[in-house]
Amino acid sequence: MYQEILSELLYSLFNTIPDPFFVIGEDGTYLEVFGGTDRSLYDDGKPMKGRNIYDFMPKEFADFYMQQVRRTLEMNCLNAFDYQLETNKVVLPEFNGPGGTQWFETRMFPLKTPYMGQRAVTAQIINITERRNLQKKLRELSYIDPLTGLYNRRYFLERVRIHLMEKGRAHIMLCDIDRFKDVNDQYGHLAGDAVLKEFAGIAKDVLKHNHAIARLGGDEFVMALTDMTDEEAFAMGESLRKQVEKTHFHYQSQVLSIRISIGIARLSYEDLEKSELIADADRALYQAKASGKNKVCLFD
Repeated sequence: MYQEILSELLYSLFNTIPDPFFVIGEDGTYLEVFGGTDRSLYDDGKPMKGRNIYDFMPKEFADFYMQQVRRTLEMNCLNAFDYQLETNKVVLPEFNGPGGTQWFETRMFPLKTPYMGQRAVTAQIINITERRNLQKKLRELSYIDPLTGLYNRRYFLERVRIHLMEKGRAHIMLCDIDRFKDVNDQYGHLAGDAVLKEFAGIAKDVLKHNHAIARLGGDEFVMALTDMTDEEAFAMGESLRKQVEKTHFHYQSQVLSIRISIGIARLSYEDLEKSELIADADRALYQAKASGKNKVCLFD
């Protein structure tokens, strides 16, 4: 009698927990399905009971999951792992969960005795999508400039160093908005922010995806140009300068005309020894500003 009450109590308990809890056989059959009552995080998994994982999961995912089942049985200890799942590719009679791409953590443990005639594991499932999204956002904050969406200085220089180690050469293009202080003084800092964001968009359009762009701070930007000659790098700088020159920057009812100065310098593998990779480009930028602004100068 006591055992019956205990079994009923455990069954009731398992079926009220918000996260799913499965017993999965060595052949991939879902022998028991408990819990998973939180519909904001999970679809109803009860129809999975008695079915094989290959009946309702994409084959690639089923192969991966069964590999984890076998690994758990071989190790004979806890096996915890994360994975991404396109829930719309799961074949269930009804979708009543969050839908879309979700991240899950499985905590899998082997049963000591066979269950329903075969070796089996228990699998506790936890939806960690919110945690993953937060981690992604925090990673982005560590290397993205929040105003422009470009890389920040630290991450940009890390990428340049990696590129130099792999390829051995690149060009650094340092860009400064001429008389940017006048924009802030005359129209306010919100206007200045709008100019910086619009310039970032222009730079991405001109340089395309194969060149890294970062905001160093204030009105100073830096670009890494790869697989270019001096002439090609200079031409790229001229293209950016001319595009900015002919663009009308709008802020509320104001139309602003902006000019930029650019300094370009070559980098080679030997420059990895330098403490400051943008020093030569900075000298070229100083030369561009000293000679009248709205110019492109190549460090010689």
